[in-house]
Amino acid sequence: MNTAPDNSNESLADQAIDWLVLMRSGSVTDAARHQFEAWYGQDDANRQAYAEAEALWGSVAQAVKTTPPANFQPKQIHAVPRLPRRAGLAMAASLVLGLLIGRDRLHDWLLSDYATAVGEQKQIQLADGSRVLLNTDTALDIDWSADKRRVVLLRGQAEFKVTSDANRPFEVVAGDTAVRALGTVFDVARPAADKVEVNVTEHAVAVRLTDQADVAAIQVEEGQRLTYSNGGGLDKPAPANLNQLNAWKRGKLIFHDQALADVVAELNRYSKAKIILNGEDVKQLRVSGVFPTDGLAMLDALQKSLALRQTALGPWLVILHS
Repeated sequence: MNTAPDNSNESLADQAIDWLVLMRSGSVTDAARHQFEAWYGQDDANRQAYAEAEALWGSVAQAVKTTPPANFQPKQIHAVPRLPRRAGLAMAASLVLGLLIGRDRLHDWLLSDYATAVGEQKQIQLADGSRVLLNTDTALDIDWSADKRRVVLLRGQAEFKVTSDANRPFEVVAGDTAVRALGTVFDVARPAADKVEVNVTEHAVAVRLTDQADVAAIQVEEGQRLTYSNGGGLDKPAPANLNQLNAWKRGKLIFHDQALADVVAELNRYSKAKIILNGEDVKQLRVSGVFPTDGLAMLDALQKSLALRQTALGPWLVILHS
């Protein structure tokens, strides 16, 4: 069954993306199509927003319309009868990888007060009334006291909507960084163990390195983002495309002319299996599009649209190659 989007609480850009995803789904009911036509014909702003959404859909959406070559047969390889030893080694390597990934997650979950599984999102409310939206594969540790509100982001990504309390500052610690709320809505992400990203949706935050308490914090304003990698200083705040960066909160991922290597790095956060790209030419393929935050659905769309082959080694490892 296919239903029209509920646009009542979404921006015009979000509405356009929702309609685009539905209209490209291939299973649009007559009722939904009539609703779309009414929305599209309502005014020029709607039509402009839809055109911009189509531009985001870009090259991948265009490729999806094209039937793959007749000789293209994606591979699903779990064992190779003629090479049992190599197949066994591959399966063993996959199992070891799965255990290593599971060990890291288990360690963070044991230290956390709140956590989400891969592919899960969860909304929580803290004791002070602040709200936190946890993205996929996220773990938080809460350190509350009479004079401070401190949250440790052990892994993953979370959005914070902070309740004001002049006597207790609200701070999020992620790796080597500390992000202090200045009455705000912001999110903090750890896309890798050695990397931190801060995006500000409302008001501002102050960011510092935890081992440099005597150095002035960098203020990041609404509509800006800041990134940090271990071994370097804090980058200067830069303008952020919040519609793209906040898409995960609406169950979507948006990419605009990005390398497949970067797209897969993001996809790996939503996929239970580790996805690896084989070949520099494959890694540099360009991707634009709007995808659901569903690891399997997105992997399938990328594979088909870019005419790639897929080799699965057990449940923990998938290789995309030409």
